[in-house]
Amino acid sequence: MNTNINKRIHINPQSKGSLGKSFEAEFRTAWLDYHGIQWNGSDLDDRHHSFADRHPEQVQSYKLGSEDESKSTLLGLFRNVSRNDAPVHVIDCRAQADGLIVQALDSLQIISSLATEGIRFTFFLFPSEDTESMNNLLDLFYFAGDRVDYVIVHNPAKVRTNLFKKSNIEAELKRFGAREITLPTVTSITLLAIKRAEAKAGRKLSFAEAATPGTPHLELMLVGEMQWAMQQMFRQYDAITDLLVPSEQMPDVEPQTEPAAKSSRPKQPMFNLGE
Repeated sequence: MNTNINKRIHINPQSKGSLGKSFEAEFRTAWLDYHGIQWNGSDLDDRHHSFADRHPEQVQSYKLGSEDESKSTLLGLFRNVSRNDAPVHVIDCRAQADGLIVQALDSLQIISSLATEGIRFTFFLFPSEDTESMNNLLDLFYFAGDRVDYVIVHNPAKVRTNLFKKSNIEAELKRFGAREITLPTVTSITLLAIKRAEAKAGRKLSFAEAATPGTPHLELMLVGEMQWAMQQMFRQYDAITDLLVPSEQMPDVEPQTEPAAKSSRPKQPMFNLGE
């Protein structure tokens, strides 16, 4: 572990949408809040801006326009990150923005410049079942190499055929220290209830807010499912905390225990949020 890191930038730069990128980011920011780790963020999805709407006090929304406009926008974003005191900055990207992001990172030498200030990126990569998306994942890996750290996010609700498992790219990423997490699958009943609660409240709700007992947003059983999902993710984040936060902010976590064997249960229709 690099003890010279004083700040982490989390980014999910893949081009393909509907991988569960924003879904995962909600669990991750809830984990940061649970451990009292200060963070702020940027929302690069100017069409949906769900991340900024769910966290208006912590997340700023940006619009990526042309290549030159995006370059200026991202330069301003990363300059602000370097000046801010928060040890973690979370960036949620829109679909099809990878070319603009990589071009700016490359031409402005953002990764190496921030590294001199003790700021290191963690790329969140989502294996998919189509070759175009997997090629995009490979391109991002070849671009960043050992200059960043990697978290591989598996999403069983979105990926039925695992092209990543036992592939050459899996072996290469693991050789570079990549770690893996798996998203829980939340029932459509609960996710639709969250959307209805947001419509009723007239604003977006973070997962942590929606899952708080005693609030009027969800009925108790649905709160229970969201809390279960967060527990599944929190345990996984606890196991990779060195890739999520600087060493000085690493929380005290209980040792990980082997999970009990799963009992067979009847399947029911499930999905998770697209972006």
